Amino acid sequence: MRERGDVNVDAGDVKRLLVPLTGLAPKEQRLLFKGVEKEDSEALHMAGVKDKAKLILVEDPAARERKVQEQYKQEKITRSYQIVTSIQAEVDKLAEQVWDDVLTTALE
Repeated sequence: MRERGDVNVDAGDVKRLLVPLTGLAPKEQRLLFKGVEKEDSEALHMAGVKDKAKLILVEDPAARERKVQEQYKQEKITRSYQIVTSIQAEVDKLAEQVWDDVLTTALE
């Protein structure tokens, strides 16, 4: 990581600095200057970025979509687990009833 004030700071450096603040991995970020996305290896001073310049950071739409899909998948897994657990409890209850019936019949 380069030091503050280093003229050789690139877009990737900025993204890495913002990970703790945004919770977004560098691959999930898009860094824009004057409406143009900057590549991770692009030196910002070469792009015309000066001290106090405004950079815009947005979440990559593709990364956002992957997160939404993963969340949906996890929700389906959780629902499935809950259904299986419910069915298992019902089967256990029925098995206990059958066992009780078997014992009752055997004792008669």
